[in-house]
Amino acid sequence: MTAAPRITARAPGARLPRSTRLGRATLSAQILSAQILSALILSALILSGRILAASVALATPDDGAATALRGTLDAARGLTVGEQTRTHKLASVRDLARQLVDTKTMGRQAAGAAFAGWSAAQQEEFLVLFDELFVRSYMQKLLLFRDPTFRVGREERGAAGVLVHTEILAGRDTYEVSYAMRHADDGWRATDVVVEGVSMSSSYSDQFASLLRDRSVEELLALMRRKVEHFRGADAE
Repeated sequence: MTAAPRITARAPGARLPRSTRLGRATLSAQILSAQILSALILSALILSGRILAASVALATPDDGAATALRGTLDAARGLTVGEQTRTHKLASVRDLARQLVDTKTMGRQAAGAAFAGWSAAQQEEFLVLFDELFVRSYMQKLLLFRDPTFRVGREERGAAGVLVHTEILAGRDTYEVSYAMRHADDGWRATDVVVEGVSMSSSYSDQFASLLRDRSVEELLALMRRKVEHFRGADAE
């Protein structure tokens, strides 16, 4: 199935409110300074709030991508008011993240042309590790934030999918987040997330391409394994 489109930046000349510019500066600085895969941490604002442990039913094509996304965000508003343990909340976050984001498609996009040259075993391990890293580094961090306000905006429909625009209000800061979504057999899934003009797929792609210029795929996989172990260790603390 054709992947949904990526959006990389807002139209030139548009001026943002001061609080939004401050939010963008903070987010961009963290993305630019992060090591491999950790650039996605602040984008976890997207689904911050409350995650239901229960499975979320995904919308049908007639419901629309925005409706599906709104349902996921509404489900996310149940976690922080609950009395679950941290371990239970983290497990719920990861379950919801995997319902929303198509990490296999996103991983293939991030790997780029190099993916086709890897063995089947290398491809499989890469996608498993990518899923684990993306979910843990991007989604899990949402527990650091409390009571954001989500605004689900317009849809932009194209031949390859639907782009759903949203805003997150967190304190005095406002963040613009867009989801590139496509409909599959299991419902609407995000294949890219654009935070303040920064495509998460493109960000990963740039990092992987840079690493693979002077390292082998086995070295990349070893680095990803270490990252996964680091996140698992942090969860256990």
